[in-house]
Amino acid sequence: MLLKNLLLTITSFGLTYSRTVKFNVISFGSKVKVNVNGSTYDLAPESSTEPYFTGSVDVPDGDDITYNYIEDNIKEKFTRSLSSDVTSTYNDFYGRKDTIKALGTFQYPDNHWDRSIGKTEVFDDSYIPTVHVTGDKVDSFFVKASSSTFDHITFYFKNTTRTFDNISVSAKNKSFSKFQFKLSLGSKNAKNFYGRYLLKFRNGGEDPLNLRQTIYGNMIQAIGIPSIHSIMVRVYYNKKPAGFYTLQEEATSESFIKSEFYGNPDTQEINTPDELGYIIDGTCGADFEYMPRNISYYDPFDVQTGDNSRLIKLCKALSELDTENDEEVQQFDKNWFDIDTFHKAMAVEYLTGDWDGYWYKTSNFAMYDDPNESTSKTFKHYFITQDHDETFGVGIHEPINMVGYDFPKQSYKTMLNKIWHYDEYDAFHRTLVDRLIASTPALQQRFENTLIKIVQNIFNPVAFKSVVQTYYERYQPEMEWDFSF
Repeated sequence: MLLKNLLLTITSFGLTYSRTVKFNVISFGSKVKVNVNGSTYDLAPESSTEPYFTGSVDVPDGDDITYNYIEDNIKEKFTRSLSSDVTSTYNDFYGRKDTIKALGTFQYPDNHWDRSIGKTEVFDDSYIPTVHVTGDKVDSFFVKASSSTFDHITFYFKNTTRTFDNISVSAKNKSFSKFQFKLSLGSKNAKNFYGRYLLKFRNGGEDPLNLRQTIYGNMIQAIGIPSIHSIMVRVYYNKKPAGFYTLQEEATSESFIKSEFYGNPDTQEINTPDELGYIIDGTCGADFEYMPRNISYYDPFDVQTGDNSRLIKLCKALSELDTENDEEVQQFDKNWFDIDTFHKAMAVEYLTGDWDGYWYKTSNFAMYDDPNESTSKTFKHYFITQDHDETFGVGIHEPINMVGYDFPKQSYKTMLNKIWHYDEYDAFHRTLVDRLIASTPALQQRFENTLIKIVQNIFNPVAFKSVVQTYYERYQPEMEWDFSF
């Protein structure tokens, strides 16, 4: 009988403690422990150079558990919980209460852009990734802001970590104390990063949080136009804080084109044509008049891949288009230029006061022709907006803004068929706007319907505030950290 009771006790003990949970936490302390249901367990560092600790703990099977982390003998001031069916935590961050917290999303009923690979784990904004850079040259880079090489860069996402070696990096806006930088993971690493290998880390003094870019990007993704993805991340170097940055794609890169035009969000795979189309960067003064005898007219178009021959053919087709003929407009829309996504892009530029974009400044946009929709004689182009930091009132002054705080009251109709050329670099016209919005009542009504729909669903105080408020709540602790050093 004694032996039988002993066996029952052992069996019962095994059944009670039969679930093993792995705990994962990012911490910049020296020693890290996890407190699970009142008992403390040591966690082990993954390496001496990385701020990542893990460990497995046996817990009662079938029970929810509570836990928190202890960093260098300082316990978190809150309690975390884990449901009974979970056997591994996300990559928690010591001191951050909510590892996962979904942000509000803009809703729009007319989104037909289904070609992007989607957010993937890289741009899953329910989680705040951590980026840790290590190497002998790293300290110098974050002080002198000169081109350099990172020995290692590790991205901590909610479920995975991804490390890349010998990464080239360059700096921009070096006058800012927290400057921007851009890096390439290399095309050979594209598969390990969902095809996205050219990345920018952005920040700016006018809008330190870069919240304007986050809002703008989420708006244009919601309405359904090709757009770069962004996410807020913490950046550290050699275990020291660098800051809270916006990590985003580069619109004029093959990396972006492949993931945005040829992705499958369900399989998270990319299927590109044998040869990509041409990628062209529209810098200040880039417009679309047909000037076959003045090739220097197209100098503001910075060719990234290919040449500008297809762009010039687009300009020719646009100049010959009879916009009064509905059938011709439909064929132009199908064969040469996607009008729907362009109208959406212009509506958002107007609504946000995006004075550094195409409509106000003939700047900061990209053009791409898709071989899958082209022929040997026609080349279907898409308009892509980029760099949305000068928006929502930032930096909008004379000569673009002559009415001060009354600027939002101005109708878009004041921006049609006018002579611009506000400085020596600016173009005289806005050919795409004048031809594809202002040239006929039908096209203008089509644009206006798009504009109204965006206002009804997104750009109104109720819908807008409900989404943006979730950004403030999520990122306020991160900004407090960002300004603490």
